[in-house]
Amino acid sequence: MRRAVGFSLIELVIVMVIISVGMLGMTSLFSTSATSLSSNETLQQAAQYAQECAESVMATRRNLGFSWFSTNTFSCGTNPSGFSRTQNPVGSLYTGTGAGACPSTTTLNCRDVSITVTSNTNATLSSSITLMLVDY
Repeated sequence: MRRAVGFSLIELVIVMVIISVGMLGMTSLFSTSATSLSSNETLQQAAQYAQECAESVMATRRNLGFSWFSTNTFSCGTNPSGFSRTQNPVGSLYTGTGAGACPSTTTLNCRDVSITVTSNTNATLSSSITLMLVDY
């Protein structure tokens, strides 16, 4: 009698179970990857919005002068959709206690400006920029 060549039904079921367990692991990998890409996109947007506000501060300093900040409150404008943007009060003079480069022994006046943009959907996703304005 001739022996049948091929796979039995039980062998095929075992192979299908092994392949489906491997595919479940791959599905988890794709899900994690998609979440990471979304978070990175949100961080990139926050950094761009913070940079936009910093450039606006620098343009105001260049166009209206350093003394404008002592009598006016600076605003970056309306918040971008899905984000909140805060900036510290620019009117206060730099105290010289931070890591900045404006020494308190010179006649220069400095103002620290910090800008933070935070995602409204995930508060852990934020970007901050700190800059110093100098009256020279």
